[in-house]
Amino acid sequence: MVDFTGRVLVLGASGATGRIVLSSLQAKGIHARAFVRSPQKARGLQSPTTEIFVADILDSATLREAMDGCTAVISVIGTRSMSDRRVIEETEHALLVRAINTAKEAGIHHFILCSSMGTQQPERIPPLAHILRAKHKAEEALISSGLTYTIIHPGGLTDDPGGQSILVFPHPLPTDGMIPRADLAEVLVQALIQPEAANKSVDVIIWPDQGPATRPHLFA
Repeated sequence: MVDFTGRVLVLGASGATGRIVLSSLQAKGIHARAFVRSPQKARGLQSPTTEIFVADILDSATLREAMDGCTAVISVIGTRSMSDRRVIEETEHALLVRAINTAKEAGIHHFILCSSMGTQQPERIPPLAHILRAKHKAEEALISSGLTYTIIHPGGLTDDPGGQSILVFPHPLPTDGMIPRADLAEVLVQALIQPEAANKSVDVIIWPDQGPATRPHLFA
């Protein structure tokens, strides 16, 4: 039995990871609202426990409307751009700051942010340095907001099957690693339902002898 009775807004719901997040929420009977940019992106997302919120612009007014009646937010927003600094800054930092500020105004109880490993030392990965710096600024905004937060930093993402043995380690983890999207999505959902995730910033990768992402006390 899942001890969560509210509604969670999923930002980035139509992306590869967002869709798996929704599937996990649906399997647990958790009510969700999926934020999508167009009806086309909403295909296959709706269910008895998932409603669709379609809006083309993520401004503060739209975000406030989307958060109405929600108690938590899971953000898996990200950009595919590797070089457009304007797009990177808007998507990975400015947009998230608007979402964080709006969540605080809306009385959101818990904001769960999917970030990335490497945000503490972006210079270690030069092709991703601009993205990692922007993500780090968004993390700092969330931590200083006063909201209850959980920040998940995944390793490199794969499309391998979920159910792997997953290490959850206080950020930053002094090594690199990989993680299936399915397991990352499950960690994000477990952050919603496991109280020990509150105000934690963690890195997550495949690691032997840890247990699956569905295990109790994942964030202990």
